[in-house]
Amino acid sequence: MTTSDEYEFSHIGVQNWTLAMEKQVGARVMTVLEDPWMLAVHKKFGGKVFRRSSVFHGLGQFLAKNEVFGSCCFEIGTWNGLTAALLSRHFKHVVTVDVAHCALKQDILNDLGITNVECINITDNEGKPKVIKKMLDRGLKIDCAYLDGNHAEDTEDDWNLTKRFKRVIFHEVWPFQSPVWGLVHSLPPETITYGGVGLAMWDTRV
Repeated sequence: MTTSDEYEFSHIGVQNWTLAMEKQVGARVMTVLEDPWMLAVHKKFGGKVFRRSSVFHGLGQFLAKNEVFGSCCFEIGTWNGLTAALLSRHFKHVVTVDVAHCALKQDILNDLGITNVECINITDNEGKPKVIKKMLDRGLKIDCAYLDGNHAEDTEDDWNLTKRFKRVIFHEVWPFQSPVWGLVHSLPPETITYGGVGLAMWDTRV
């Protein structure tokens, strides 16, 4: 028997379920089903590892559509390593840093057989330029950066740190994420390519 509370919850849910929401959920499901790597991750590690990942915002499709390839990409914000996995398809080497030390990231990358991603745990923002210096000292040619760190507090600093690489991809380019939205919209529009859900690439080569 359905209680009145259960009925009320169900009734409200149906009312609030829109076609746009249905399409969004469908797109996220297909992101996993259509990508062998993501499907393998889901089967072994479960759906929880996709939480907060821009994999669901079309990063893989964005990279492919815009033919984003290169020698080395520097990523800020590793989380569970899913975006680093996608970037590894497009760059010979990916170095990704994060202050959030998620234990599963290396397990996921290892399980996928990915060997060109280097995960570095840092304790604070001062670690980012130190990692970049070490990368350059090793002779790595950084030709792209992916910014998916603390958007609310670090957007400006992360941009100033990585804009020298001539190509920067932003996540969460949404009006309610004002630091990212404002920064991207302050740049020359002819240098910006939008795509996916809240993704944008600044490219000085265009």
